[in-house]
Amino acid sequence: MKWLFKSKKLDQTLVRLVKAINNVNSCSLVSPEDSRYYTTSLPFYNDFKLYTFIDLSFSPYLEMKLLDNGTHTIPLDGTQQPFLKANSISPLILTSKTVYQYTMLVLGNIQKHDNSYRLINSIDEIDFSSEPTKEQYQQLESSIKTPKIKKDKDSFLVKTTLLFADNVIEASIKVNLDGRIEILKEKEILNNMPVVELVLE
Repeated sequence: MKWLFKSKKLDQTLVRLVKAINNVNSCSLVSPEDSRYYTTSLPFYNDFKLYTFIDLSFSPYLEMKLLDNGTHTIPLDGTQQPFLKANSISPLILTSKTVYQYTMLVLGNIQKHDNSYRLINSIDEIDFSSEPTKEQYQQLESSIKTPKIKKDKDSFLVKTTLLFADNVIEASIKVNLDGRIEILKEKEILNNMPVVELVLE
C-alpha cells in the first residue's frame, strides 16, 4: 500500500476524523489544530479508505486508524467489528487478488494479548529487534511459505505464514464473503525470534 501525505490544513476530512475519535472516547481527546493524517486507497473497497490520524499535542504523539468514505467514519478498535460495519455499508470486493490484502489489514488491526497477527510473504517484510544469527535468518527464511488461496462457494481459504509476537506460525484462515475472518488452524513453526513485535495500544 502506498501512503499519501495530507497537509495539516483544517479540512473537512480532518474535522470529521476528530469528531469520530472524540465520540468514541466521549470527550474532547483530540483537536484538529495539532493533528494531521495519512491516507491510502484499499483495493477491496470502492469508497472506504484507511486513515492514520496523528495528534502531535501528545508526547509521545497519539496515533489512531480509521476507515472513512466521506460520509461514515469508523475508528478501528482492535476487533473485526469496524471492518464488518464498513462491509455492511459498502460492498466488500473480495477476489483471489484482494483477499490476502484484506486479511492482512484486518488481522493486523485485531488486538490479541496486546499484539496482533502479521501476514508475511517474504523475509524482507520482517523488522528485526536485533541482528539475527545466520541460523536464525535461515530458519526464518525457510519457514515463510508462499500464500495459497482457495475459493469455495461462500468463502476463501488462505494458507499463509504469520508472525505473532516473536513466533512464526503456519495458519489456515477462513475469510467469509461478508468479510468475517476466522483462523481455523495455527501451527507454531519457530519461537523466540529476534523480530519487532507489533503492539496495539
